[in-house]
Amino acid sequence: MFRQVLPVLMASGASVIGFLVVGRCVPARWRVADTDAASTLYSTIATIYAIIVALAAVAVWEPRSAAFQNTEREASALIEVHWAARTLEPPDRAEVQGLIIEYAREAATSEFDGLRHRRVPSRKVEEAFNRMRAKAESAADPDSNLTKRLNELADARRARITVADDGMPLPMWPILIGGGVIIIAFLYLFGLARTFPNGLMLFVVGGMIGLVLTVLYHLEFPYSRGLAVTSDALQDALFRLANPVQI
Repeated sequence: MFRQVLPVLMASGASVIGFLVVGRCVPARWRVADTDAASTLYSTIATIYAIIVALAAVAVWEPRSAAFQNTEREASALIEVHWAARTLEPPDRAEVQGLIIEYAREAATSEFDGLRHRRVPSRKVEEAFNRMRAKAESAADPDSNLTKRLNELADARRARITVADDGMPLPMWPILIGGGVIIIAFLYLFGLARTFPNGLMLFVVGGMIGLVLTVLYHLEFPYSRGLAVTSDALQDALFRLANPVQI
């Protein structure tokens, strides 16, 4: 928790330190701009920065939303594949359902760990998926419900993996950080006296900008960092597959 709050406190502290340094080292005549003109210009800069932040938020939220939906879809498809496998002959049914559970277990654990830390799919899970699919397709009719459900599962898994490395466009971070610095530094041009209320105001402004950037950072990659999509849907599907009465 402290690591998540630290960037916010650092931004707040840097904002106040800059305010104190500028107030002490820069002559007042250089720090006092025309109030009306400065206010209008500051409003324009703040509006532009807000638009940039909104674009960044869309850029990180859409992959995260897709990751969540695809994980839910994959979990649902797993249950449907397991159910459709009941139409197979007993030996094939037992083997296919066992492979389905093996895949679900690996996908919900080792693969999600790999997506969190390296943002790449697990080769072991890929092999488990291929074994499951090959066995199911060899035991079922090509036009059967099982084959259709397998195709849905394959599509959901592919979509889940595809967004794992969908982060923010590289130029956005320098723009966001630079824009935040400009927003804070511009306040120094209002010639604010070095008083506690003014320092508190700069502390809050810096903290809010730091908070926005921290949230964007933790949302950047769907399966990584503090606000990552979890494997709860797959874990729930695994529990239901291991306990057929729950299906």
